[in-house]
Amino acid sequence: ITLNVVKGQTVGTSPVMTIVTTDDLLARFYLDETDTDKAAAGMQVTFAFDAYPDTTVTGEIVRVEPALQIVDGTPVAVVWATLPDEPPFTILSGMTVEAEVIAAESRDTLIIPVQALRELTPGSYAVFIVQSDGSLKMIPVTVGLRDFANAEILSGLKVGDLVSTGTVETK
Repeated sequence: ITLNVVKGQTVGTSPVMTIVTTDDLLARFYLDETDTDKAAAGMQVTFAFDAYPDTTVTGEIVRVEPALQIVDGTPVAVVWATLPDEPPFTILSGMTVEAEVIAAESRDTLIIPVQALRELTPGSYAVFIVQSDGSLKMIPVTVGLRDFANAEILSGLKVGDLVSTGTVETK
């Protein structure tokens, strides 16, 4: 893609040309060091390119470099992931891409807003369900996966239970 030499010029040890291929594309992205436990070879990654905001593609992590780097003053892990062999659009070297690592996944599960969780002791949770008369009843629950917005409920609730997300004081 670049040629930094002219015919007849004497060359030294500096690179004189850059060659690029679109075979076996990899994306390099940075992951905050606090999230390095959520990335490992074989995990799925969803990519959203700035140039194609309405389409995502998936890949797989192939390597997490063993040493942190500093980017804009922040320690980060360097992660390499595959891109599709035949993407639905043209991918150019140097494009900006947002990567989302799928650390865990659950399907057909009951989820509630994390604001509804009340931590009783470390790792032990309950929620307040709204009774038919409007009163609240505290129910212990087993929490599975969770993110910043939702928590998976493995036991303690059933579909249709109405949970309170408001502040409740207990004695």
